[in-house]
Amino acid sequence: MQDFLNLLADNNVYLIRLLLALILGGAVGMERQAHGRAAGLRTNILVCLGSALVIVAFQRIMDHQLPDATSAIRMDPARAAAGVITGIGFLGAGTIVKSKEFVRGLTTAASVWVVAAIGVAVGLGEVLLAVTVTLLVLVALVVLHRIPIASDIYGRITVKGRGGADIARQLADIITDRGFTIKRTVFSCSVAGEFEAAFIVRHRHRDPVGELGDALLQAEGADHYTVG
Repeated sequence: MQDFLNLLADNNVYLIRLLLALILGGAVGMERQAHGRAAGLRTNILVCLGSALVIVAFQRIMDHQLPDATSAIRMDPARAAAGVITGIGFLGAGTIVKSKEFVRGLTTAASVWVVAAIGVAVGLGEVLLAVTVTLLVLVALVVLHRIPIASDIYGRITVKGRGGADIARQLADIITDRGFTIKRTVFSCSVAGEFEAAFIVRHRHRDPVGELGDALLQAEGADHYTVG
């Protein structure tokens, strides 16, 4: 038991760093989770904690093994940090969804990358720097998200019902009359007369749900719609 307590005493600084990495990663992860993003609470905690652990492990080796000059270069925490930041890019790339019309997930990918950087900073003992960056990240994700900056937004509107090809033109007119730009239309109709019309649209800070949805349902034959 005493040996275990001595081990904790020897490593208390590193354990505190790992705990701090969990807290900071969780702070960013909670914001991402609240917005329903793919990389949420658990992902950001694991990224930050893993990044900090890599740096801490390298520092532990440097502190206890007293390597020669060549080994010291190989186990330099700075090299470990570079490897972490590079490797985390593959995880961030998995959150990006790209199609011909739009790209989604860039903010989530960037948040995963910066959370890894926060973990590296914590592992190196730069606590003030890590906490400051975490607060700035939350400002960027929460506060800047609420500022009404004009930008083009892409979305998909799908309408289903019963009708012929003329319903697609009618729906397209409804969409364009309300300030949306149609980038692509996919229309299919079954032998029974059931149709599905999908419109990839571009708009500028306009809610696709609401007036547009009510207008689409007024088209003859349209039963329901979805927005994605």
